Formats: sequence, C-alpha cells, structure tokens
Amino acid sequence: MTDKLPAGPDDVIQLTGLTKLYEPTPRWMRVFARSHMTEPVRALDGVDLTVRAGEICAIVGPNGAGKTTMFRILVGLTTATGGKATVLGFDADRDSEQVRQVVGWMPSEDRSLLMRATARENLQLHGRLQGMPRRELAERIPWVLETVNLTPQTESVVAGLSAGMRARLRLARALLPGPRALILDEPTGAVDPIAAHGLLTLIMDLVKQEQLAVLISSHRLEEIEALQSQALLLDRGRVKYSGDLDSLRREWERPEMEFVLDDPGTARELADNLIGQGLQVEVDDVSVRCRPNGAEPVGAVLSRLGHLTSAVRHVREIPMPLRDLIAQVYKDGDPR
Repeated sequence: MTDKLPAGPDDVIQLTGLTKLYEPTPRWMRVFARSHMTEPVRALDGVDLTVRAGEICAIVGPNGAGKTTMFRILVGLTTATGGKATVLGFDADRDSEQVRQVVGWMPSEDRSLLMRATARENLQLHGRLQGMPRRELAERIPWVLETVNLTPQTESVVAGLSAGMRARLRLARALLPGPRALILDEPTGAVDPIAAHGLLTLIMDLVKQEQLAVLISSHRLEEIEALQSQALLLDRGRVKYSGDLDSLRREWERPEMEFVLDDPGTARELADNLIGQGLQVEVDDVSVRCRPNGAEPVGAVLSRLGHLTSAVRHVREIPMPLRDLIAQVYKDGDPR
C-alpha cells in the first residue's frame, strides 16, 4: 500500500481544481453508442472541496450539475480530465485500489443488489469481490447488519424486503470494509418519509461514532437541512456556493416580515405604505407579509411606517425555506 499522508490531520476527502470534460463520440460510433453529443461537455469545472472526519457535506444541484461525475471519479469509475481528487491522501486515479478500500459507496438504486439472494449472501458476495478475507467477513457481516438494524432479516431474501430495508442493506454493504469515508448517492430516493428519517438519523449517528467523512446527494432539501451539514451547490459543473448552511443563510437569506393588525382596513393602509416603499406585499385579512429589499434590516422598514407603527399588534420574521434560499443562490449568485 502506498505510504501517503493527507494534507491535514482530519482531512479525508480533498478535491482540488477537479475538472471533467466529456468529448463527443466520433461520428462513426454514434449509432452504436447511442450518443447525441456533438460538442464537448464540461461536467466538472475546477471544483475545490475538503471534507473532514466527522463531517457531512451535501452535494446539491439540478440534474446535470456534476454530482454523479464527482462520485464516479472518487470511487474510480471514471478519471478526471484535470485537477486532483484524494481520499486519505490516496489519489483517486493512481491509487484507485487503495481508495476503494477506504471508501464505502452506496448507489441510489436497488439494482445493485441480488434480489433472489439473502441479505447475508449479498454482503458475502460484495465482500469477496472487494478481496476481504473469509474470517474478516464472518466478523463484519453480523456487525454491519446489527448497525443498520437488519439482524432479524439476515436470512431474508432481498426481494421480500421493504424499500427502507433495502436502503439500509445498501448502507450495510458500504460499511462492510470499515471505510473512513462514505459516498451516498440519493440514499433515500425510493424510501418513504418515515423510513428516510430513520436512515438519516442512522447515518448521522455513524458519522459521530465512527468519525466518518460523508458526501451525500439528495433532492430532498428538508433532509439536507436536518443533517446540519456542509453544502456544495453545483451548477453545470461549477461551484455556486461552498460552506455551511448557517453561512449560506447569513449571506443569501431574505426573510419575510409578517405584520398583524387590528382590522382589515388598517392592514390595507399598512400594505399601501409598504408598496410605496417599493416592496412586494401580500395581504390576508389582518395579516400583511412583505420581504425587505436586499439586506435591509427590519428596523428600517418599521421606521418608515409612521403612525401605523402603533397599530401593529404583532410583527415577526419568517425564515426563508431552504428551497427558496437555494433557488435565490442559483438565480443571483455568480459561480465561484
């Protein structure tokens, strides 16, 4: 095994200027490859990222943003065109065998499982394909099944398991070699909300207990917020934002203000005042909502209400939903 050290004592996953360019298939091959690419496609464009031990980073972006390409590079299924990707100091390209020994990969679909085999048989086959010794497998399989709460289903045929159980079996398979990093591609994609909550709680507990570094992609933004993770927002391969969600809110959030008044007439009068300030307003009986311009503080809006200030019974700030917040970043943000 190559003797290499990561850049920092807790740095596990590092991407530096990671770039991937897909060249169009030669014309004579397009019929066979069923490819419609006629121009080069830049799937990743200079992505920088560090994920430390005990840290979760959510990779967010629309279809075609580059999430799957990033994951495929890290697990050695494709190579980067430029830049570098390392896990615990091992280069994802040159040291792909060592990387696969320290990375647990959980794909998004059940088709990677053998449906007619049992949970134990699936883990045995996967472990042998990874080169794990029989004795180590005999110790690890009961542990990973207990960790994901599937011990009663050890001898159950996978086809008979629920979607939530199959997702936990894919997680158990990722944990089998004792990885230091996990890459989870849409882990709750086909799982109901209750099972998804349980799976995410399990992942968060594992991160703390085992000090794992985790990359996770999900279209369910409420899950990303619940993970209290770092976030990397990608758009056509370029980074729109990288950092923690609290910083994202401080930088981009435009919370709503809600005023509650005594009667609909006063509410309408206050709404006219806010419209005069250039704000977009919604009125619902005695409630008036608006969103301040830019980073303008609540006090500045209140100071321009004049005599109407005394008619306000209640005022509160309503946080921006994460979905709207991220949409704002994609709409107005410049790629970094």
